[in-house]
Amino acid sequence: CCSNAQKRGWHLCPTPSVPAPELERFVVDQVKSIGRDTNLLNETLAECRRQREEAIGRLGVEKRTLERELSRYNAELLKLAGKDGQTTTDRLADVQERIRNAEQRATEIRTQILVLSRELVDAREVGEACSLFDPVWETLSAREQARILHLLIERVDYNGPKGTVAITFHPTGIKTLADEFKRQ
Repeated sequence: CCSNAQKRGWHLCPTPSVPAPELERFVVDQVKSIGRDTNLLNETLAECRRQREEAIGRLGVEKRTLERELSRYNAELLKLAGKDGQTTTDRLADVQERIRNAEQRATEIRTQILVLSRELVDAREVGEACSLFDPVWETLSAREQARILHLLIERVDYNGPKGTVAITFHPTGIKTLADEFKRQ
C-alpha cells in the first residue's frame, strides 16, 4: 500500500492493491497446481536449481573474499610476531581474533555450500509432495499452513500496475516439504 492511500484515500494510490486473503489464496492455489502441471513442475524445479546455484555462487564469492582476508591477516601476524611492545601485543590479539572469526565463517560457508549441493530435488519427489499437498492442506491448522508456506516461499512480489504476482521459492523448501510428507 502507498502512503498517499493511507493518508488521503485509496483512490490516490497509483498502484492498485489486492486484499491479503485473496493474495494468500492465489499463492496457495499456485503451490497446489505445481504437482498437477508438468510444465509448471519443470519450471519450478528449474527455478529452484537456479536459486540454489545462485546461493552457492554468492557463498563462493564470500568464501574467496575470506580466503584473501585470511592470507592478509596471516601475513600481518607474521610481521607482528617479530616486533616487541604492548601495542604490538594488542594488535596481535586483534589479528588473531579476526583470523578466528574469518575461519569460523569460512567453515560455515563450506557447510552451507555442501548442504545446498546435496539438496537434489527431482520431479518425482516434488510431484509426490505436491499431490499430497492439496488433500492435506485443508486438514492443517492455520499455524501449520503458515509454517509450510514459510518453508516453501521466500518472497511474494505483487506488481500493482501490471497486476502480476511473482513467487520466489526457497531453494531447498520443496525438498524439505517432500521429505516431511514422506515421513508422514
